[in-house]
Amino acid sequence: MVYLEWFLGTMKKTFNIEVKRDEVGYEAYDFYHEEIDDLLIPAEHLGKLPDPLLIETLSYVDVEGYEWVAGYVLDEETRNKLYEVWIKNGEQIAYKIYVD
Repeated sequence: MVYLEWFLGTMKKTFNIEVKRDEVGYEAYDFYHEEIDDLLIPAEHLGKLPDPLLIETLSYVDVEGYEWVAGYVLDEETRNKLYEVWIKNGEQIAYKIYVD
């Protein structure tokens, strides 16, 4: 999990939540644009991303039962982040796009 340290650091710095490495879940998916829900990536951002795209997710459930998910789209050749989205309990709370 290349971006595990980024996830742990962001959870601590931005959300003030200390997360242990072994409590983080990881999944990766390939999706075509028509399969993407607006919650994950709004339609206006999809045009800037590859089709199909690779989305990796890191997830954590805190002590109050809130589910935190960080999803990011990677360039499959360079492994650089093209897009990231943060979801808490099924609602998008933040995103960042790294391409024009």
